[in-house]
Amino acid sequence: MRPLGRLSALVLLAPAALAAQQAAPPRGAAPGGPGGPGARAQVPAGPGQIAGVAVGAASGQPLPSAAVTIRSMADSALVGGALARPDGSFRIEGLRPGRYTVRVRALGHAPLLKTAVVVTPDAPRVDLGRIALDPVAATLSAVQVEASRDEASLAPDRNAYSVKDMPATSGGTAVDVLRNVPAVEVDGDNKVSLRGNSSVVVQINGRVSPMRGEQLGNFLAQLPANIVSKVEVVSNPSAKNDPEGMAGIINIVLKQEADLGTSGAFSFGGGSTRQMNANGNLGHQQGKWTLFSSYGFMRDRRTVEGYSTRSVLSPSFPGSLDAEIDGVMRPASHSATLTAEYKADKVNTLSSNLVFNTRAMDRLNGSFYRDVDGAGAVTGRSNQWTNQDQGGMMLDYAATWRRTVKPNANQLVVEGRVNHQRDENDVLLTREALSGLGAATGAPTGLETNLTDERGTNAFAQLDWTRELRKGTKLETGYKGTFRRQTSDFDVATGTRGGALEPHLGRSNAFTYDEQVNAAYALLSQNAGKFDLQGGLRLETADTRFDLRTTNQAYDNDYKSAFPSAIVSYNVDPNRQVKASYSKRIQRPFVQQLNPFGFREDALNVFEGNPRLQPEYTHSYELGYQQSLPRNLGSLQITPFFRHTVNAVRQIGTVDDAGVLRVSFQNAATSDSYGTDANLTFRAGKISGFGGASVFENRTDAANLANAQSVTAFGWATRANVTWKVLPTTDLQAFGSYRAAMRTEQGRMSRFLMTNLAVRHKLRGDKATATLRVMDPFGTMGWTMRASDGRVIQLMDRRFGARGAFLSFNWNFGTAPRIRPRPQEESVPQTGQPGMP
Repeated sequence: MRPLGRLSALVLLAPAALAAQQAAPPRGAAPGGPGGPGARAQVPAGPGQIAGVAVGAASGQPLPSAAVTIRSMADSALVGGALARPDGSFRIEGLRPGRYTVRVRALGHAPLLKTAVVVTPDAPRVDLGRIALDPVAATLSAVQVEASRDEASLAPDRNAYSVKDMPATSGGTAVDVLRNVPAVEVDGDNKVSLRGNSSVVVQINGRVSPMRGEQLGNFLAQLPANIVSKVEVVSNPSAKNDPEGMAGIINIVLKQEADLGTSGAFSFGGGSTRQMNANGNLGHQQGKWTLFSSYGFMRDRRTVEGYSTRSVLSPSFPGSLDAEIDGVMRPASHSATLTAEYKADKVNTLSSNLVFNTRAMDRLNGSFYRDVDGAGAVTGRSNQWTNQDQGGMMLDYAATWRRTVKPNANQLVVEGRVNHQRDENDVLLTREALSGLGAATGAPTGLETNLTDERGTNAFAQLDWTRELRKGTKLETGYKGTFRRQTSDFDVATGTRGGALEPHLGRSNAFTYDEQVNAAYALLSQNAGKFDLQGGLRLETADTRFDLRTTNQAYDNDYKSAFPSAIVSYNVDPNRQVKASYSKRIQRPFVQQLNPFGFREDALNVFEGNPRLQPEYTHSYELGYQQSLPRNLGSLQITPFFRHTVNAVRQIGTVDDAGVLRVSFQNAATSDSYGTDANLTFRAGKISGFGGASVFENRTDAANLANAQSVTAFGWATRANVTWKVLPTTDLQAFGSYRAAMRTEQGRMSRFLMTNLAVRHKLRGDKATATLRVMDPFGTMGWTMRASDGRVIQLMDRRFGARGAFLSFNWNFGTAPRIRPRPQEESVPQTGQPGMP
């Protein structure tokens, strides 16, 4: 999308330390008045001024540091702005004759918009008098730093991070975007976690992604970063949201808004890893219609290397082994979105949204194994190869009817959604025995094929109703029905090279998984002076059936759940807020965790599910403190948290008598996690950015599991994204992420360190940019894990070939963009004459 003009003219942040500052002279219109030539770029020099006093409607008290912005009604150009004085008064001077809109907002109050404010040569001074802002009905306001677009918005209920200001992700994927977000981690296997917890729900455009585990990781790793608009992190959602994910929600918002008229963008790039990418989007808004589409293509080549050693603890075990691992993977994907919106009248809007993705990946891993006896002597050698050909498709369609009599006060939303998925995974395992000198022995080469065909259909029906019962009191209620069906056919055949492959009926299987969830919720919000209160309850019934068609075994699990939530926030002043919140969450097992027929990475490493796995429930408690920093330096958010989980799902590995490592999932009795998050946005001259740190401790009671132990693990992680504006057209950006080593139920996981560097240069004004990105410049991206089941100790090390340089080019085209109200701004009450464009 095309950047929104020159909104960097105003930083709408109201720090407490600026409460005594006088209103600053504005920036604004060009000669010729609002709407005239160059009205977007020049500084006003007219005789006009607009003044007023911002006060709270309930208290009548002044609102110091209320933010005031002035826009031309002719073209919505930003022409001036100021912060109110300690007595709530403001005055914006230097305005040329014309018609303006005046917007006033303050933390804890609903914004107010005055339209058709006229400055004339005969009456150049306009006094708006007292402007009374209503308290917000428990709407949790964000403390934001606004420039061309918000880099980061820290709010009590969610944090949002704009991808536009992440040049370190240019030419990358959604995985690279998530790695730039504070508190979010993505490991080398593309597994997403929040605050060190992988039990997190990933949403696309506010809708829960039906993909889980490896499917989700592959999708994110092949979704181009350039079609992502922002990422929202919701650590403690209310009862209105789906309760899945004990760590919270990560919402990936794709670009889908069109500017007035026609506009778009195109980008392409490549890298030293043989990566290539191309992306484009096109939007059009005219009259009652808004249309937007995007397309992205990506292909890459990544290497992986490492080792694995296994030492014997039990004398009865046959022996140890060493392995060297070397591999390469080549992913490729096509992604497309299509959004259409029709505004039938002032209150009714129809919209549809389509997301399509097709992906493919081939992978070749080679492992050189040495069998070692108890004395350390090598007793055998072998080569093992894994050839994997993987393909998948996802199609997601949603249709929505929205009736909005008064935004956020009288609103009805009805949505239907269908999602289809298909994944095919063909694996060829080869094992060749070697002599002591490393040559082939002439023995038959063993072969095994694993062929998987999975299909999934998900249907959703949702209704959300919002009604303001009285001033300061709001009720939200609704229903959501979910139906999921996933089928899988898994065929195994074994044999030797040159001979026929025979079906392995003991391991081949087919299953059908059905899940139906019906949920109803109610959420009541109340404003009481400086307090915002919110309480809610969600009731669910879930019916699941896992049917192993091959063995005629079926596992039914039907259960009912109640999910309460509560938030209390207190606005200390317009710049500081404290809060306390509680919610109950659930993590339902996904299909790969239930299927007892395992997937083989190679002949000695097998992953098996547990059909008796139970859902885990989490009680999540949070405190929060949020404040803007002095002198427009940014904002700070501190969030202590505590989570108590029952039936915590843990990945447990054991080595059988044949020396095969079998990894499965089991429910530990309980798990407690507590710690503190700190998030910061900052802006100091030419330096800006955001960062965060998490300190936490996990305590797991696994006494009910035979091959795991109760453990207390301390961990911490930090990351920062810093941008230096070297020149008006050139930015340098550095990103770093570090997660400390920590204990697990069966051993210890090493630290994880990743860095990115980028330089971005603007061309032809804001119409084009060129970005050079260096990923993992120090080659630190990898991990080591030590695990023991009491019989053997296994040490695994993996290094991912992410290191490389990438160059991308982006070009924006179309009509000059105009300002469209953001969804949360549509509730702004209007006074004066109609005429706001």
